[in-house]
Amino acid sequence: RENSADEKRGRLMVRRQRVKKAKSDLILMWVMFAVFVLYAITLLFPFLWCLLNSFKTMEDFLYNVNGFPTTWTLENWIESFTLTIDNGITIPQMYLNSIILTFGCTFFSLFSCSATGYVLTKYQFPGKSAMYTAAIVIMMIPTMGSMAAMYRLYNNIHLIDTYTGIFITAMGGFGTGFLLLYGFYKNLSWAYAEAAQIDGAGHFRIYFTIMLPMAAPALVAVGILQGIGYWNDYFTVYMYAPSKTTIAVGLQGLVDQMKYRANYPLLFAVMLISLIPILTVFGIFQKTIMENTTVGGLKG
Repeated sequence: RENSADEKRGRLMVRRQRVKKAKSDLILMWVMFAVFVLYAITLLFPFLWCLLNSFKTMEDFLYNVNGFPTTWTLENWIESFTLTIDNGITIPQMYLNSIILTFGCTFFSLFSCSATGYVLTKYQFPGKSAMYTAAIVIMMIPTMGSMAAMYRLYNNIHLIDTYTGIFITAMGGFGTGFLLLYGFYKNLSWAYAEAAQIDGAGHFRIYFTIMLPMAAPALVAVGILQGIGYWNDYFTVYMYAPSKTTIAVGLQGLVDQMKYRANYPLLFAVMLISLIPILTVFGIFQKTIMENTTVGGLKG
């Protein structure tokens, strides 16, 4: 009887401890939830505030800064597409330049990063570890350190103010895209390549017909991330191709013009126009990005 009573007391204590731990975990979960909700509000509030005010007239904005528009209007959005900066480029032309540079740079960067990551993970050759170490070290060096030398080189070989120069800049083969694809190829089974080699396939055929299709989810995720980065790239275009004004570069000139005109609803519309493509792409492919940049290897 004494043993059975002790067992009951022990079970009761264990049960109480579990209930106490469950309550503490629940409290911690709600505290973390509240923190993230507040953080999300701080991110969304400026965007929603600009969005609401972009549908106001200037008089309505001055009368009621934080409220809903008294009369909803699309005049600011329509007028923003007719604005020009000092060199006469309009927003549609900026969009065209941004699309060309974003797709071109993303393609060349993705191909070079994929090829570099594949070779460094699947082949053995002298200096392999040194190359990987160099890729990490290069990422620690600020771009300002090589800006003067690179500008002089591009100027000497007549690549300044050309699409070709920007595309060559994107073909470095290293960077964040390289690290993500390196990790993916590292966990990718080599059995498929060995089977193809038995059937007589060469290195290029294995890469293009076997490895690239298997890496398609990771390539899509990395490509979207790189595309967003190239769309928002201000420095590279401003420095090496000033006449190829993109939306990221031209937006600063438009913002300066709107400040002098003191038309803030129009300014907000101009700012939001540059965000819409990025928000749309990220919203559509968010799941793809999260799944394929955090999980490597094969998915059965």
